[in-house]
Amino acid sequence: MLKTILKQRDGVSLVEVLGALVILSLILIGFFSMFTQTSSMQNVTEEEVQASNLINIVREDVKQLTFSSNDTGYYESFDSLDLTSVENNGQIVANNDFFATIEIKEETETNNLLKVTINLLNEDDRRVAHTYTYVEVTNNE
Repeated sequence: MLKTILKQRDGVSLVEVLGALVILSLILIGFFSMFTQTSSMQNVTEEEVQASNLINIVREDVKQLTFSSNDTGYYESFDSLDLTSVENNGQIVANNDFFATIEIKEETETNNLLKVTINLLNEDDRRVAHTYTYVEVTNNE
């Protein structure tokens, strides 16, 4: 019976070939778009991991400094803060693709702590990491 069916068909019609190509194209388009999305997400994730590691370095560097109550303010340039992990213009020493900003505020509930908020920005000025820490005021000048 199979032989008779195969003998009656001489080949595949053009419509069947085109239909198969359309279905195959739709599958491949979905498959390749998944690859491009995965690649772009990997780049974003890699940037966030780098930023997270760098901001931890800056935070530890900030904790090593001594602060007075006069040090409050917003810092984009670090001439007055002696941070080894950040250049004077705000670039991170370990990776020049990132810039740091630091805001130091007095803690309202206690008079001997300062809240230090650290932001890490990429080259497009987009914030990619954010953290804060508390530092003790050594002298109230």
